[in-house]
Amino acid sequence: MRILSLTFLAAAAVLAGCASAPKPPMANEASRQPANDPAHIEALKLRAEMERARVGLQIAAQQAKSMQMLTEAQAMARPVAFRPGSGVSSASNGANTIYTVRFSSGSTKLALAPATQQSLVKAASQGAQIVLRGRTDSERDDAANARVARLRAEAARVLLVQGGVPVSRIRATWQGAGDTVASNDTAEGRALNRRVEIEVYAAEPQPGSLDDPRATVAQRQ
Repeated sequence: MRILSLTFLAAAAVLAGCASAPKPPMANEASRQPANDPAHIEALKLRAEMERARVGLQIAAQQAKSMQMLTEAQAMARPVAFRPGSGVSSASNGANTIYTVRFSSGSTKLALAPATQQSLVKAASQGAQIVLRGRTDSERDDAANARVARLRAEAARVLLVQGGVPVSRIRATWQGAGDTVASNDTAEGRALNRRVEIEVYAAEPQPGSLDDPRATVAQRQ
């Protein structure tokens, strides 16, 4: 009887040991890093600054590429004939042409003869893309001058669209100051700077790639 009791007690002890819940895993305190740890916060800041710097370099490269293309196009441009006294001048590099319309001081109205307007519309309608650039003779790029530059570009857009040029082919930009073609120290120079440039491109620009395969830039001028 005593042997049976001992056997029963031993079996009960074994079963009790098997029925106990497993211990939960313990965290490795050495690998824990509090969210407010100064070193951890500083590392996150450095990582964010590095990412901003990388993006900034990509944007700078895109802008440099666009400026280089614009400079090359302007250097290749040569004067072409336009009807004298029309108020419009033009330059061409063979395939693309830039027409320049000038304005009176503070004006945003295209003061062109009907025949000249028709000539501009006809030339623009043959282009695959038209870029309008409104400019002023101001030294300050403030809201008032930006508005004048915008309205000059918009006046050219309205003229072309009313003449039948598809609006999808037209891009308008403006700049309240800078990008001058002559000195603002003289009345003649200021008159040359008050303008809208109508750039007519024979072919739609095609996308190009940078050295970094993660970034692409459309070769638009």
